[in-house]
Amino acid sequence: MRRDNRTENGIKKKKRRKKRYLLKFAVFLALCGIAAAVAHINYFDVTEIDVKGNKDISDEEIISLSKVQTGRSIFDANSFFVKRRIKGNLYIEKVSMKRELPDRIVINVTEKTGLAQFAFGKKYVVTDNEGEVIEVSKEMKSVTLVENIKINGAEKGKDIKTEKENLLDKALSLIRKTEKNDLYFSRINIDGNKFQGVFFGDLSCRGEYDEVVKSIESGTLKSVVYDLYQKGREKGIITVESNGYCFFTPQK
Repeated sequence: MRRDNRTENGIKKKKRRKKRYLLKFAVFLALCGIAAAVAHINYFDVTEIDVKGNKDISDEEIISLSKVQTGRSIFDANSFFVKRRIKGNLYIEKVSMKRELPDRIVINVTEKTGLAQFAFGKKYVVTDNEGEVIEVSKEMKSVTLVENIKINGAEKGKDIKTEKENLLDKALSLIRKTEKNDLYFSRINIDGNKFQGVFFGDLSCRGEYDEVVKSIESGTLKSVVYDLYQKGREKGIITVESNGYCFFTPQK
């Protein structure tokens, strides 16, 4: 009899436990339903999408890529998928998204810097500062054109193909340094250790590659260029000599 009572009591306890689990699960489902209903009331509908950090890419394009829509619940905007969609534009390096309750979405982007372009037949290949292809265009873009490097292949999202890897590394490194130091070349040409670059129009720079790099890093070249701009002297050649020393030869 004792064994039977124990068995019966054990069965009763299991049934009570099962009922408690079912009750908890039912409460959980009810709370989820209430939360979902609350999340989709008009109070939480998106009325504003704010894009920050973009310079060259328009707000409209970023919002279109994100697929975030006004009039939809703010909780429908999934940060993971929003970031993934926006980074489909290879000019975008970083993306973050946050909800500002009750009705505002903020998207922060960082665009890629240190861009370069290369002639590729009748087209132009744009890469980031690591040599990854961002775009193949029929028209030149407003980024530094690297001359004297033959391109063998270009596929979006992959590294550019060239036999002159050493020159490519030098070109991309120099472009990164110019951007970091607030300078810009419209065109550059590197032949061994010889460098030539055009700032804009008829103002150019030449010298040994290593010495030009030193003058960029020290800020000397920037000072010379800015001084010439202020004086309206936009035709001539800036020659960089040893120790980063620069002198200017005007042209008519």
